[in-house]
Amino acid sequence: MKKLSGILCLILAALTVLSFAACGNPTGQETTTPAQAELSTADPTEQTEASTVDAQGYQLDDLPEKMSFDIEDPVTLLYWQDCERPEFDIKEEEVNGALVESAIFNRNLRTEERLGITFEWIGQDGDNGDRAKFVSFVENNYAGGTYFDIIATYSRTSAMLISRGYLKNLNGIDNSYLNFSQPWWPKTMLETCTINGKIYSVSGDISTNILHFMYCIYYNMDMREDLGIEDPIPLVDSNQWTIDKLIELTKGVNNDLNQNGKKDPDDGYGFVSIYYGLDAFYTGSGLRLVEQDPVNTLKISDDFTSTKCVDLMDKLGAWIKTEVCYVDSNYNYSFADGNTLFMQNRVYAADGKGSDAAHNLNGVDWTYGILPTPLYDTDQPEYITVVGNPFTLWGIERGTDPDKASRATAVIECMASYGYRLTTPALFETNMKYRYTTDNKGDAVRMFDIIHDTIAFDLGRIFSDDLLYMSEMPSKCAAAGTSWASQMGRQVKSLNTNLNKKVIPGILEKSE
Repeated sequence: MKKLSGILCLILAALTVLSFAACGNPTGQETTTPAQAELSTADPTEQTEASTVDAQGYQLDDLPEKMSFDIEDPVTLLYWQDCERPEFDIKEEEVNGALVESAIFNRNLRTEERLGITFEWIGQDGDNGDRAKFVSFVENNYAGGTYFDIIATYSRTSAMLISRGYLKNLNGIDNSYLNFSQPWWPKTMLETCTINGKIYSVSGDISTNILHFMYCIYYNMDMREDLGIEDPIPLVDSNQWTIDKLIELTKGVNNDLNQNGKKDPDDGYGFVSIYYGLDAFYTGSGLRLVEQDPVNTLKISDDFTSTKCVDLMDKLGAWIKTEVCYVDSNYNYSFADGNTLFMQNRVYAADGKGSDAAHNLNGVDWTYGILPTPLYDTDQPEYITVVGNPFTLWGIERGTDPDKASRATAVIECMASYGYRLTTPALFETNMKYRYTTDNKGDAVRMFDIIHDTIAFDLGRIFSDDLLYMSEMPSKCAAAGTSWASQMGRQVKSLNTNLNKKVIPGILEKSE
C-alpha cells in the first residue's frame, strides 16, 4: 500500500511556505490551507500514460476513466444517519473548511461525475440501539417491492440483514467491478468475512468510521522521556512490541494524585482502557471468535477455549488488578490530563470531538504518539488491528435487478478508491496533528500505516446480535480479574445453540 508519508511531506512543505507568506499578508484574512486546497481541487485520477498511480503516488483503481450506465434511476443509498463520525451525504455548505468533510464531499462528487450517476441518499437511524428499527425499515420496503441499490450501515445491523437474507452475495453479481486485491480493501477481509464462498458486505477505506474506530495504543511522549522509560517505537519496528513489554513498561507508573489510597479515575496510571477495549488484545494476539467450517458453514473458533486464550486473559487480569492500571466500563478515566503513560482507545480519541476527557486530545499541551496493539509474543508474524463495532459495512440489497447491482459494485469500488486517496490522508492529518506529535522521523506516519494496514475482521464480532456479544466475554473476565477457564465452557454451549439456530439457517435458507 502506498504510505501516507508522501502527501504529508507535501502538506508540511506547503505549510512552511505559507508561514513565510503570512508575514506579508497585511489584510489578515483567512486563507485556504494547502491541505484543504489539495483535498478540494486535486484530481486523484490524474496520471501519466500507462501509470498505475496518481500524481501523489497513490494506487489507482482499474475502473474506466469515464463510465455511463443505461439506467436513468439514481443510485439509492440507504445509510445509518446516526453514525458517530461523518461518512455519507455531505452538502457543500457543510464543509466549512473541515478536511474530512471536504474529502467526503469530493469523494461523492467525483464518483457521481466519473460514473455518470446521481445519488439518492436515504438516512435512517441504525446504530446499536436502533438496529431492529433499521432492519424493520428494510423489511417493510422489501415487502412492498422497494429495493435499495446499496445499504451502508452499522456493522452489527448489517449482520442482522445478512442472517435474515436481505443482502446479495457480492461474489455472485454478474459484471462486477469490485477488485478486492486493491489496497483500499483490508487484505484479511475475504478470508475472515466469506461464508460458504460468499461475501455479503464489505468495508475498508470506503468507511471513514472504520478509520476512526481502529484500536491503537496512545502514549505520552513527554512523560515517557521524563521517566526514562524505553522508547516503544524501535520495539514496534523490531517486532519486540509485545503484551509482556507493555506490562513491563508500566511497572511502577502510578500516581495517587488525591492521596486517598484508592484507584480513582483521575489518578495517574501506566495504562488505562475500557473493558471492551481489551477485545483488541484478543484479536491482536491472532485469536479468532468464529471461523468457517467445511461441514457446518461456521463454527465457534477453537481459539475461544484455547490454553492461549486462558493464559492471555489470566495475564491481563493479573496486570489490571495492580495499581498501575485503571480499566472501567464507561471511559471515566482521563488521559488528556497528562498523568498517564499508555491509553488503549480508538484512533478518533485525538480528533477533539468526543464529549469526555478521554476523547479530547486535540487540545492538550503535551506530546503524544500512537502505537499498534502489541503482539502476543515475538513469534507472531505481524501486528493485528481490531476495529470498534461502530463502523460501516456496505452491501447490495437482495432483489436489486442485475443491471443496478452491477452499477452498485462500480459505485462501491469507486468510492473506496477515492476514500483511500482522499479521506484517509485527511483523517490522519485531522487526528494526528503535527503540533502534538514528534514527526521528524516520520514515526506517526509509520505507526498509522501499520495500524491501518493490519485491520482484521471477525464474524463473531459482526454477528454480535445473535452471538450474545461473545467478543466481550473474555474481556469481562480479564477486567474483573476472574478466570476465563471457569466460564468458557458454559458460554460456548449457548453460543453454539445460537450459531446453529439463528445465524447459519438464515444465511443458508434466505441469502442469494
